[in-house]
Order: sequence, then structure tokens, then C-alpha cells
Amino acid sequence: MAIPRATQMSKMTATPNGSGKQRSSSVQASSSSSSSSSRRSSTLSSILPAVSTTNLRMHRAVSMFQDGTPESRKPDFPMFSFGRMKLDNMRCEKQINSMRCSLGLYRDYPLANSILSNAAVREKALKFSGKKQLNHVRGTDGWWRSMLVLEVRAIDNYFNVWCVIFFNAIFASVLGMIFGVHLANATLAQWDTVYSLVLKTSLAFLLVFRLNRIAMRFWETRTMWGNITHNTRNLVGGILSYGRHNPKHRDEAIKWASAYCVATTHFIRSDHEIPTEELAGFLTRSQIDKMQDANHQPLYAASMVRYHLRKMFEVGRMTPPGLAYAYATQHNNLEQLIQSLIAQTSGMERIRSTPLPIVYVTHLRTFLFLYLILLPYVWVSEWGWLTIPLVGFTAFALLGIEGSSTECEVPFDKSRPNHLAMDGYCLVILDGVQGLVVQDANLAMQEFQDEIEEEEDEQEATEEIEIEAGDADEIIDHRDIRSGGDVDEEFGECSESTIVV
Repeated sequence: MAIPRATQMSKMTATPNGSGKQRSSSVQASSSSSSSSSRRSSTLSSILPAVSTTNLRMHRAVSMFQDGTPESRKPDFPMFSFGRMKLDNMRCEKQINSMRCSLGLYRDYPLANSILSNAAVREKALKFSGKKQLNHVRGTDGWWRSMLVLEVRAIDNYFNVWCVIFFNAIFASVLGMIFGVHLANATLAQWDTVYSLVLKTSLAFLLVFRLNRIAMRFWETRTMWGNITHNTRNLVGGILSYGRHNPKHRDEAIKWASAYCVATTHFIRSDHEIPTEELAGFLTRSQIDKMQDANHQPLYAASMVRYHLRKMFEVGRMTPPGLAYAYATQHNNLEQLIQSLIAQTSGMERIRSTPLPIVYVTHLRTFLFLYLILLPYVWVSEWGWLTIPLVGFTAFALLGIEGSSTECEVPFDKSRPNHLAMDGYCLVILDGVQGLVVQDANLAMQEFQDEIEEEEDEQEATEEIEIEAGDADEIIDHRDIRSGGDVDEEFGECSESTIVV
């Protein structure tokens, strides 16, 4: 919470994070730890009336200023530390952030305040957009949950072909069992050799190769999103650390760097409409509209980051050489991170526009279809009516491999549960940026409080020195008085002796 205006100086000075802040020339001393603890407990109960005191417990022991929250100067509302708490083993960080904003803790830090106040809106919008991927069953959920599912099997990719093969199996069974149309035993023996050496071996190789290529493409795309995540974190962290001298362009650069992931998500999906809620607290509607109108939304966001970085590290004639060199070095480091972000987006464009060569897909599907079409005519003499379910099951197994490959070849569709949860990745990135910005604001407030405490300590030390100096002067004066009396007594005795003589 910012220091109340009644205790602030009229002169503006820059805080460590670059925001204008008024420094106090005289601040009251902090109360004792026991009284502060009791006040914090009573305040916590008043702020969270819906939380039972029997269920509420601190996740860890925290001090008054552990997370950079200076003590309130209002005697009737003491500030307490917002350490992470648990309620019935559930963390309440979101509620804590909401309380921070409602108490005006970040009113002097507009970026942190804007991001925190719109966190719930962003989370709701991104979770709704990515509900297909975020809510579906995962492979780590256990055997039964992963087996007893239907939607994630992508049956719609091969259902029409499976129906043709299944009705063909019925037709072959009717011919064999009712009309007695069978292949000769010698022909069946030859077909068995052909199936074993040619079709089965070739199909196995083709299917495995296709599935392996698609798995590599899918994992490569996921790796690109991992690179976008950590590059964005490094970029925002670097801007926060080295851009405190220019808070305006620093905050704008952070906003556009954070918007890059959302712009990439919509661009790679060919979705040119970006909802305002997904970037609430970062960009305004007018800024989002300008980005939507660009031919390449991620490049537009990257160019805006570069523009504000150039303004932030601008070197003029009066800039000292050492500072100019430092600006150029940090600018170059951040530029490399931007180039890496663009490289990841370009890689996803390559995967989206370059599916597996059509000659390979055509060859595989032709052989697979012929194999499954001829299969019931070979099996009907041996299995009879069981040929129908056996062929249906075999077609489901083999076509499922081909359908899985088709499903994950370009994994960017938000309506497909097997595709990448890019909305979830954006939510993780924006939450990470929020944590970095809020932590930087907390540290700035902590530094401000530490400087106030240092000033108080210096003032107390000065007063003690003055008191000690005053005591020393009194002792010296007392000694002078005593020595002056002794001299007077000696002078009197000498005078008496002179008179007698």
C-alpha cells in the first residue's frame, strides 16, 4: 500500500522501478511486533468474514514486509503481510491479489494494478476459448478414463471409410454364407502369402512411418510454444530490470511483449478476431484493433516491442559513453529474445503450410483401403458370420492409426481436443508476466520502505550523537568549574600568606 499523502513530501523523486513517488521526510516509528501481530489477526478476520477461523491457516510464517507491502500509516487499519495462505488445502492467491487491488496497494504502479484487476477476466476468456483442450481427458488420467472416451478418438476422420468397409464385410459374408460363393483353397493359400509378405509388411511400415512423422511434428510444435513461454519471461524480466529509467516505454514494451503469444495463437489459427477480454489489462480495444488490421499480427506486436525498446534505450549526445554502451548491450540482448519469438512463430507457420507429401498419403490410403476391402473375402470361408465383427474391428484399429495421424498433423484447431492447448499456454505466459510485474512492484515498495527506515535510523543515530555530544559538553563544563574553584582557593591562600609576611 502506498504511503498516505499526509506523510509525504511535496517534492517528487523517482523510485527504483521508475514510477514517480513522494518521499516522506518524517515517518512515525513502527509499533512493536506483538501489537502488530494482534492487529494483523483482527484485520484478517474483518477482511475475510466468510472464511472460518478454524479452517484458515497461514501457509508459512511471514513477516510484516516479506512480500514488499509497507505498513499502513492509518492507526485504525494496520497492514498485514499477504503471504500465500491455504484454505482447506486450496491456495487463495487469487483472493489475495483481489484484496491487494481493493486496498489500493498498487495504485502508484499502474501496470501492476491494471494486470491484477483484470486477471479474472483474462482467465475466464482464455479458459472458455480453450475449453476443448483444457477439459478433455489426458493420457495420464489412468487406463479406464483414457479408454472409455469417444470424442478424442477422432472417429470423424475415418468414419465414412469405415462404414464402406463394414458394409462390404456384410456383403462378403452374405455371398459366402448364403449363396456359397467362396474362393478356392489354392487361391486362398496364394492370397495368404500375398497378404503376409506384401500387404501386411508394407502397411505396417507405411503406418508406423506416418505416425512417427506426425508425432515429431506435434512435439516440435509443442517445443516452439515452450520456447515462446521462456523467451517471453526472459524478455519481460529483462525489460523490468533494465528499463526502470523510462517507466512509460518500459510498461508499453511489457504490454506488447505479453500480447505476442495471444497474437500468435489467433494468427496461426487464421482467426483474425482477437477478443478484448483475452488481453484485458494489457492492451486497449483500439490497440487490439490496430493489431488485428495488420497483415501479420505477431510481427506487429514484435515491432511495437522494438519501438518502445528503442525509445527506452535511446542514446543522445549528452549520454555518457559508459551508459551508452550499457544501453546498447542490453538492447541487443533483448533484441535476440524478440528474434527468437519470431523464429518460433515462423516454425509453426512452416508446419501449418507443409503437411506430409500427398504422394505418401495417397499411397498409404490406397493400400490400406484395398487391404481392408479384400480382407472379408479371404476370411469368410474360415470365420463365417464372425467375419463381419472381425473386419469391423480390424478396420477400426488400422484406420484409427491413419485417423490419429491426420488429427495431429496440423495441431492448431481450437475445436479439436487433441490439438495443442494454445489458450492454456497463453494463460500460463500472462500469469507469469503478472507475477514478474507484481513482484517488481513489491520490491520497489520494499526498497522505498527500506530507504525510509534508513533515514529514520540515520536520524536516530544523529540524535544519539547530539545527545552524547551534549553530555560530553556538560562534563567538560563541570570539570572547568571545579578546576576554577581550586585555583581560586590556592590564590586566596597565597594572598593570606603574603599579608602575614
